[in-house]
Amino acid sequence: MPPKSECPVHINLRSDGHALVKGSPGVPNSIPRIQTVIEIRPVKSPTFDCRSVAIELLATQKVGTLSLLSSSETVKQTRVFADPLAYAPPMGQFSQVMLGLDVPLLIPLDRDLTPSCYIETWAATTIYTLNVRVSVGTSVANEQYYMRDFPIPLKMYDTLPLYRQFNEPVCESQVSADKQVLVDITLPASAVGPQDMINISAKVAANHLYHKRKKNLQLKLVTLQLKEIFEGFDGGLPARKENKLFLETKTHECLLTTEGITDAFSFKFPHENDILELYSANIQDHLKANVTQISASFNKNKNCPKLADGVPFSHVQGFTLLGKLFSIRYEFVLKVKLAHGKDMIVSIPLTVSPFSRASSTYLMLWIMSECQSARDIFGRDTVADIVTCRRLDDMYRITRRFCEPPVVYSYNPLDWVELGYNPDAFYSPRSERRYVCEID
Repeated sequence: MPPKSECPVHINLRSDGHALVKGSPGVPNSIPRIQTVIEIRPVKSPTFDCRSVAIELLATQKVGTLSLLSSSETVKQTRVFADPLAYAPPMGQFSQVMLGLDVPLLIPLDRDLTPSCYIETWAATTIYTLNVRVSVGTSVANEQYYMRDFPIPLKMYDTLPLYRQFNEPVCESQVSADKQVLVDITLPASAVGPQDMINISAKVAANHLYHKRKKNLQLKLVTLQLKEIFEGFDGGLPARKENKLFLETKTHECLLTTEGITDAFSFKFPHENDILELYSANIQDHLKANVTQISASFNKNKNCPKLADGVPFSHVQGFTLLGKLFSIRYEFVLKVKLAHGKDMIVSIPLTVSPFSRASSTYLMLWIMSECQSARDIFGRDTVADIVTCRRLDDMYRITRRFCEPPVVYSYNPLDWVELGYNPDAFYSPRSERRYVCEID
């Protein structure tokens, strides 16, 4: 292994007070993208020889497994995007001498990406990193590579509970194996978020279409469960594990007729933290009012462990997602216990969003403004072309013309001053001035 050496350049992302991720990921019309500028500056000497700059966007998923003797971690890393020549020297030159280098980036984001998250129940993490690799040197003999990773927090907005497709009632009907009983389940909305109320009704009745039904058919118990299901796609992970989030049983012990018996279940979806309460109406009114009373309160919720870089605090609890290493989904399971009949089990899927209905109201306004901003920047025709693309390479080819070329700061007085250095400190080999200081 070659010895480690000190990196001769600073590699940073330009800080402009805005998020690196533009648009609304998960909403194609907003043209979700990573848009920033890589700034490369020398550390000690006034100039450096840059050979090339390469970038990669990597997605890393981790799942921890515990056992009696030891613990292990399964990791899978996939390359989302790569550009090996984000910057290359002029043709015929091995490298280029410069004071500094700015490399603008515009990386489109696909619609099927897994959001950044940490789910403590399964010790599962998804993070994104932007890897920048800079090659410096004047020849093949002294060429060296230096890399730096930047965490990219990625949120997806494709499962907001306010979307129309999630606000249509879901009805599921099932007949028992002996054709004696008919069960109807009605769910007003198919998507919920943290702290959202869930109302579900179940009707159990004797099958009026079956003429050989028993007269002594009795309904004993009706149990509703909400399960969080973890599915692993690696050899070292379990194929399926379940976690019960809600359980309620209702006892009847009565005859079952064709009129049926209806049970209503209502509960609030569990949550890990109160960050989404900032969007509730009570909090907004409280912030506007004049507060004159000072009180102390204690946090009764459990403490959140230290999160990996790039994990948003709103994504530290379970929600519906599909990744390369694991997936998490939710479903209702209704169990009907009968006397003189065969028991029944009915399941219905549920979409869980990391955002509640209250927060979705504010996010919808922001998403619409991002869609309008994308049309103003790229044009309606270009937005339509990008939305119809199915491959990330095609999206990058269309958006590449909207990305500015790299900016090279050569060793001259104008670029020296443009970088913010002291004009009197510029050293020219033809003069007797010496390099005194870089920054005024």
